[in-house]
Amino acid sequence: MKKIFTILGLAAFTAVATAQVNLVPNPGFENWADGKPTDWFIPTGVTMVQSTTAHSGQFSAGLPSPATGNRTMSPTADIPVTQGQTYVFSGWYLDNTPNARFRYWGQFRTATADTGSNNLQGADYSTDSPAWVFFTAEAQPNPTSTLLRAGLRVYPENNQGDGVILFDDVMVYDKATMAVTDVKAFDKEVKMNTVVGNELRIILPGRATVNIYSAEGRLVSSNRVNSGEGINTSSMAKGNYVVTVDNGSAKVSRKVIKN
Repeated sequence: MKKIFTILGLAAFTAVATAQVNLVPNPGFENWADGKPTDWFIPTGVTMVQSTTAHSGQFSAGLPSPATGNRTMSPTADIPVTQGQTYVFSGWYLDNTPNARFRYWGQFRTATADTGSNNLQGADYSTDSPAWVFFTAEAQPNPTSTLLRAGLRVYPENNQGDGVILFDDVMVYDKATMAVTDVKAFDKEVKMNTVVGNELRIILPGRATVNIYSAEGRLVSSNRVNSGEGINTSSMAKGNYVVTVDNGSAKVSRKVIKN
């Protein structure tokens, strides 16, 4: 049985904005050549899926699971790292197939070898879900490491392969480049009904990712929407929820009640 290994922090309904330098090339898989996302290493003989089911933008990248073992895609060039700095590895995945499962698998390396286990390697596997799920982990380089290889690794499930896991909006950044910025303007522009029936409708300054969480922190719904679009909430049970709105540079949270 697969385990859920990704939890998003809901920081007490605060508004947060961050600015990071993403060290991953072609992080949203918008650029392709010869059937593969550019600037990404794909194992020999693997047929990638260029999917229009995207977390953001036009495309996502689908990596099929093997019949046995595992299969990993990563940026073509390993990312230089500095000893003592903290690096964050994050992204979005869609696992809605019974024949594949996923773990993030970051390696700290020298020019010739992996330097061993670290916190950028997921301990558990993904679980089937109809919604995009966010993963994130952070770690400092192992001693002697000079490079980081940001791996997205898929495995067979139920003794079967050929299931496809989709990936989008992958990031690696030095945590020192994170800066908290003023989000008051964004916070004021985000408007939604706080009592919800069969639909949550949101006014936004632009396209954004809207996630709905239960009071226990479980992801109930994840949607990429434009201003004024409605999100179907008819299947949600009555009770309290947290809605987060993230446009990629600013994030705000609201409490809503489903009646």
